[in-house]
Amino acid sequence: MRTTYLKLAALFAFCLSLAACDFGQVEQGRCVAYNPDQKTFTLVLDVKHDVVNPSYTGGVMTYTMPEDPAEIGPEPVPGGRVMIDQEKNQVILFVNGKLETVNVEFTNVQKDVLPNNPLVKGAKYPVINKEEGTVTEYSRRLREIVTFKVPAEYLDLPASTWEAGDECRIYYKENAKHQALRFMNVSKTNIFKK
Repeated sequence: MRTTYLKLAALFAFCLSLAACDFGQVEQGRCVAYNPDQKTFTLVLDVKHDVVNPSYTGGVMTYTMPEDPAEIGPEPVPGGRVMIDQEKNQVILFVNGKLETVNVEFTNVQKDVLPNNPLVKGAKYPVINKEEGTVTEYSRRLREIVTFKVPAEYLDLPASTWEAGDECRIYYKENAKHQALRFMNVSKTNIFKK
């Protein structure tokens, strides 16, 4: 009877110690800015944590890379294009430090285009056609080449504005929310590779 009581007391103490632990949290999002000198990066957060069907409505956050180099995956490549939304005829961009929703008109959509397709492999996207007022871009996530008309004032933006930044995931502790403890570049990491 006494050993059962001691085992229960030990289990209770162990459970209390786990309750006091700060396990940390995970965030994921599209990289829109990266400063390798300051080791900072900015993400537009995906509230679903779903690379295939994201929802970039979690706001914009800037983080510092982990101090331990072993906790850092491939460096992120930022881009201004956050999301293409064909249902709403919109493209969400990160311009001048803030998110902008641009109403567009899709004029051509080529579906099921894999990265090794000759239309993509070796091609340079985006293609900005100022005469027609269009931008043509390849979306790796959607596996589509899309062409859309944009308002004239957006045609003079740098090409990087239309490129999608890398999808990144971080682990951090709540008491140091802007300091990443682990950094993973989801776009450039093959978790199935041995």
